[in-house]
Amino acid sequence: MRDSINESWERQNLENEAKLDRLLSAYREACPVPDASVNFMPHLWEKIDGSQNWTRQVWKWANGMVAAAAAASLFFVMLQLLPKHSPDFYGATYLETLADQHDDEEALENVAMSNVKPLQELPAK
Repeated sequence: MRDSINESWERQNLENEAKLDRLLSAYREACPVPDASVNFMPHLWEKIDGSQNWTRQVWKWANGMVAAAAAASLFFVMLQLLPKHSPDFYGATYLETLADQHDDEEALENVAMSNVKPLQELPAK
């Protein structure tokens, strides 16, 4: 009984070795033999660097975008900190608006004086 188990085990072992030999020979046929010249490692590193080139480009673009966003943020902060010289369109009186539009003092005095009533016309208390 023991002999039959040993024989079947050896037969199975030989079959597995034959399968492994066929697998390794198919692998050798499918894969080219690597170049064993002096330039093997430099060429290998060129291939590796070439495959990683797009990641470097992405990092460069990302760093540029971050720098541009920081510069734009600083620019907008500076715009907020600068004093505002907006026109008083909604808060200015009619006379102030006229004064801004005209430098003629006499015209402004006439407008100002037309709105002032003389003292005689004021009602007595």
